[in-house]
Formats: sequence, C-alpha cells, structure tokens
Amino acid sequence: MNTKVERLPLASEARPALRLEQLRIRIAARLQMGLYGKFTRYGLCRDLSMPFEAPHAKIPLEVRRASASDLDAVLDLNDPANSAQDRIEIAWRRAFAEKGAQRCYVAVDLRDNTPCYVHWLFNAADTPFLQQFPNLPRLAPHEALLEDCYTSVKYRGLGIMAEAMARIAERAADIGCSHVITFVDQQNIASLKGCQRAGFDPHLLHHRTQLAFGLVQKNSFVPLAANDPRRTLKF
Repeated sequence: MNTKVERLPLASEARPALRLEQLRIRIAARLQMGLYGKFTRYGLCRDLSMPFEAPHAKIPLEVRRASASDLDAVLDLNDPANSAQDRIEIAWRRAFAEKGAQRCYVAVDLRDNTPCYVHWLFNAADTPFLQQFPNLPRLAPHEALLEDCYTSVKYRGLGIMAEAMARIAERAADIGCSHVITFVDQQNIASLKGCQRAGFDPHLLHHRTQLAFGLVQKNSFVPLAANDPRRTLKF
C-alpha cells in the first residue's frame, strides 16, 4: 500500500514576498551558527508494543493528516506573537515542507477547529528524502521517525505536544513500524519532558560537529548501552 501523499503546496510558493522573507530569516539563522559548533541531542524511542495511554491536553484535540492550509495556519510567519526564534523555527519548517516532506500530521483545537500543532512522521521508505539532511539517521525497516514538531505560540503550556505526539506516534504502526524515534537537544528540558509524557525514553545520542555556518557537518548516532543510567533519566 502506498502510504505517501502529494507534497503540500504552501502559500509562500505562490507569494514571492513571503518566500523571500523565509529565505532572509534562514540566511540570518545560518550566520548565527558561526564558524564552529558542537551539539548533542538525545534520541528518544517509543516501543509501540508496550501498553501506553496517551496523556490528555488541557483542551480537546483532533489529530489527523495535515493539509496545506493547516501548515499555513500553524507555521504563520506573520503571527504577531512570534519571537525571533519562532520565526526561525517556522522558516525552517516551511522550507522542510517545500522540499517535499510528507506524511505531516496536525492537532486541531476542537473548540473552534483551529490547527495548533504539526509533526512529520517518516519510515524507511522515505530514505531518499531524508538523505538530504545529514543530521537525520537512516531508519531500519521497523523504525519510524517523528521530526520537526511545532506548536503555535498561543497554544503553548496546554500539554498539546505530549498528547498529539503520543497519538501521532501510534500512526507509525499503520506504516509497518514497531518503534518510533525522535530527537531533542539535551538542553531543551521542556521538550524532553513532553517526549517522556508521550511515551518516549532516551535510546541514543546524536553528536553533531558543524563548520562554516552549518554547511559542513559531521554526525554520529551512538546507541546507549542497556545499563546506561541515561536510559532511565526523568527530565
């Protein structure tokens, strides 16, 4: 069965001014990376064979496949609540979608049907697309990857990430996967806590060394030993 969907065309593809603004933000973000940097992310894993009850957000949610209009609503560069960092995160995710990222899911606030959260789900069949990004691992046939989540600013602090991520991870079974992995910077404690609430625990470390504003990268993915105490960390 073909589980892929057509690429979602965002509004920026039809609006040159918006596309130019996205490019400007991404160039500025590249320059901020500097000439050299070293970073470590936790790779967290959820075993779908293990019983788990998804947590509940503080608002009622629907989780479904995202449309282009959903992405435009959540990834809104012109939201006045956006910080400078939000604008960078949004610009990168819009570029990710425009490059052909597929199988995006959205969480919708059922009180007024407002899209509020997006997350992409990949499996090994997506390897040709994922190979564009050296900071992402190669997936085994039983593995899925959750990548590039984003919550609209006004919806933060409502527990949306934990519920939506838990429910989206369960969709990996529909594409033949038994384990789902995701990556979070080791300093991002809030997101690490959200991942654990969604049923994920530390599984590996991703080490990245980058040069020349991130244009040159060296990446390594190191599984944690079975007895490594970081496997049972509570964030």
